[in-house]
Amino acid sequence: MKKSLSIVVPVYNDWASLFILLSRLNDAAKTLGNQIFVIVVDDGSTDQLDDAAATSSLVGLSSLCGVELVHLCLNIGHQRAIAVGLCIAVEEHETDAILVMDGDGEDPPESIGKLLECASSDDDFCVVAQRRKRTESFSFKVSYLVYKGIFRLVTGKQINFGNFSLTSRAYARRLVMVPDLWDNFAAAVLRSRLPVRKVLIDRGRRYAGVSKMNFVSLIVHGMSGMSVYAETIFVRLLALTVGLFFMTIAAITLVLVLRLFYPQHATPGWATTVSFGMLIILAQAFFTVLSSMLMLLNARVQRQILPIKEFRHYIALRRMLVGDRPRHESLTIS
Repeated sequence: MKKSLSIVVPVYNDWASLFILLSRLNDAAKTLGNQIFVIVVDDGSTDQLDDAAATSSLVGLSSLCGVELVHLCLNIGHQRAIAVGLCIAVEEHETDAILVMDGDGEDPPESIGKLLECASSDDDFCVVAQRRKRTESFSFKVSYLVYKGIFRLVTGKQINFGNFSLTSRAYARRLVMVPDLWDNFAAAVLRSRLPVRKVLIDRGRRYAGVSKMNFVSLIVHGMSGMSVYAETIFVRLLALTVGLFFMTIAAITLVLVLRLFYPQHATPGWATTVSFGMLIILAQAFFTVLSSMLMLLNARVQRQILPIKEFRHYIALRRMLVGDRPRHESLTIS
């Protein structure tokens, strides 16, 4: 039996690529035979959609059950736009699976079949695309490898996938209850402890224009992913600080023993100054990490913002571009 599919596509000032993507999704729907509904989340774009161009581009998308454009009140970021789209799909669509993909062509619609094939044997699944071949510049590839290395070092987790993923509706319902979904989709998937399957898929090339991601955005995106594991990171930093603290104590003890009991073995005059200086620095680092850890643990008792409860506040306007909007019983948590 073919799975019905809701596709979440975040967009920011990238309308040309979006219309190419919708055409490719229409072609993919003919091949796959799945019922496909597309939720386009406009993340507060400053470039207005040309309605005339949109009308002409949407002609012939007969293989898609529907395309809805959700305008957000402001630019809340790529990851939060995905969260809003996921909440809409979970709450309003009677669908078997929810697919998340970027709207610029780097997540090729032609690869959707591979994700569906991997999930075909189970009722509940979470299938993600692991990049086999990337098309970015050499500097970006190096930076990404560095990010993955740092992520694994500070969190103990390996992150080698992005937004392109396929999730059963039941698993997506669990995911929209994870507050970390606001910060980073991939990290939230890991944090939710869903059983993840990975499919090797080559990254596609952009359909049009240039990426809206700049260096600062990439840094913020990476830090957002690591922030999901803030507790783990603080514990590791605390353990590292304690380890360095005892190493410094051992060094100071060695210097004192040499000075007091083995004066024939000369020690540098600066050894004592450096040892005590390191002790002061490490003590400061220890108390800083400890106080940050306590603040983090205290924040856990505060009320958390659940995507499924808050997503409606960000929606300014919704309109159907193709077909009709599906409806079913509300799942919003009151």
